Amino acid sequence: MKFTLAEKPRYWWPVTVRAPDPENPGKVIEQTLRVLFEPRDQDEERAEQDRVAKITDPAEQLREDRASLAAVIKGWDDVIDTEKSSVAFTAENIALALKQPWFRAAVWEAYYESMSGQEARLGN
Repeated sequence: MKFTLAEKPRYWWPVTVRAPDPENPGKVIEQTLRVLFEPRDQDEERAEQDRVAKITDPAEQLREDRASLAAVIKGWDDVIDTEKSSVAFTAENIALALKQPWFRAAVWEAYYESMSGQEARLGN
């Protein structure tokens, strides 16, 4: 396959979220979804990391960290609500999901993994 040069590449990537199991105290469950990423280029990513790191207020830094991640997420698939209905990708829904620390950690991990040039690890 030939290399495709795109100014704003987009790609789907698997994400495995390890969340607390509501039925079994002290256990975790793995939940999977796919995320559509539009990554920042290397210079933009470094500048964004530096910008967020310079924020001294912890609450503001956390908000900006979530906003930074939300900016590279352009869609999702395989997300359902507690009634097993599909959840649309919206700014409000991604903001809600990113407030869950296990979701945010899993998506950050998948994002950096996707930019490493390695295939996704089984179980992420």
